Amino acid sequence: MSLASDLPPAFRDVAPHAAPAPIEERGFEGAAHSPYLVARLAGQKPNLYGTVKFAVVAREIRRLEKLLGRPPRVLDLGCSTSISRHYLELNRLNFEYCGVDYEDQFSPDIVMDVRELDRRRDELPWTPDVIMLLDVLEHLPGRTQDIEAVMRACDAVIPPHGVVLVIAPQLYRLDRLKLAHLHYPEHQVRFTLAEWRAIVERAMRVEKVRGVGYLSWLCYLPMLSRNYREDNGYGRLFHALRGGFFEWSPFKPLEIALTRALGWAPFLAGWSNSSLLICRKRGAAATR
Repeated sequence: MSLASDLPPAFRDVAPHAAPAPIEERGFEGAAHSPYLVARLAGQKPNLYGTVKFAVVAREIRRLEKLLGRPPRVLDLGCSTSISRHYLELNRLNFEYCGVDYEDQFSPDIVMDVRELDRRRDELPWTPDVIMLLDVLEHLPGRTQDIEAVMRACDAVIPPHGVVLVIAPQLYRLDRLKLAHLHYPEHQVRFTLAEWRAIVERAMRVEKVRGVGYLSWLCYLPMLSRNYREDNGYGRLFHALRGGFFEWSPFKPLEIALTRALGWAPFLAGWSNSSLLICRKRGAAATR
């Protein structure tokens, strides 16, 4: 049975072997500007989840740097404030960077909706060695079709030696559980890892999958209650855990160690805060 068959009926809207129509043909639904996300991202600081996420991402980029023998060129799609650059520098990487985001107030290197990559690729300063889509695809208003279209654009842009790194939520806000009482309006989709992989593999080859974050998702446990609301006791407990308790500095090396120990296991890769899908160009040679 193919992974595509694991998709729930609501998300089987694109045939597994048929590319979605170009955005110009099917109508480009403009991205909704979220005041909540803008406010939250504008004030973001390094945190537990970000620390472990970029420890894993930096490890993959470092492997490519050794193969290339030069600093890799990193294209950060949906970069927000370009905090990725800061995290990668904290991980002592040498790299060239270009950040892309549709929110001009974040001052990205290129103001562009990530869904425009295919037709605006000539605006890129160079051909990227790495494309990062970190906690981005779940926000696309066109859902499955947009996700596949963006991944197809990445497949067209990335060279055979390059890598596309996709971070998708799993236990972040308990997304993969799809609980009826939870509604996080910033996420257009809630997929299990198998569902994410099935969609991404319509456009690119998923070489490896890694779980990311085995402590940082625990702050979402109060959301299991059907009585959870942002403004009641459960909501206050969540915010206290995420913004206080789990930001205790000793948790950061522990989270990195747990992710390195557990994240490689296929049966645990989707039972983490998020999952990293390491993607290669279709037809590109496999790497070790």
